Amino acid sequence: MQASELLQRIASTLRQDVGPAVAAEYPKTQAFMAAVVLQKIGRELELADQHRAAEQADRSALRTALQAMLGAPPVMASSLSARLRSAVELVTSDGDAAALCHLIEVLYAARTLADEALCAGMLARVRATLRAQIDRRMEVAG
Repeated sequence: MQASELLQRIASTLRQDVGPAVAAEYPKTQAFMAAVVLQKIGRELELADQHRAAEQADRSALRTALQAMLGAPPVMASSLSARLRSAVELVTSDGDAAALCHLIEVLYAARTLADEALCAGMLARVRATLRAQIDRRMEVAG
């Protein structure tokens, strides 16, 4: 039996058997809350591999899209262009949240000095990736 299934069964037992059998309000509430917590943890474990694979696919698609958008040299000051290319390279090589935040900061700074359409397109692509992450987190919460 997988850990996620075991946690779901314990949560069900707490909700259906233990909680209703307890007369005192506080322990009854604690039993029901424990069931909710175990159910959430079980759901996280159940979806962990699927979400990890989706995260990797999203990062790969983001890298590809950002690199394609930077294929032609952007129209901006060379120092800003270098910062933008460096930020994209950091996201494509590392892919962590800090690198993504840095890219967003550089894109917002570049909007006034660069090709605004390029920056807007890159920001839209980053937002789509971040939205997918939020949707996966909400799947666990639901």
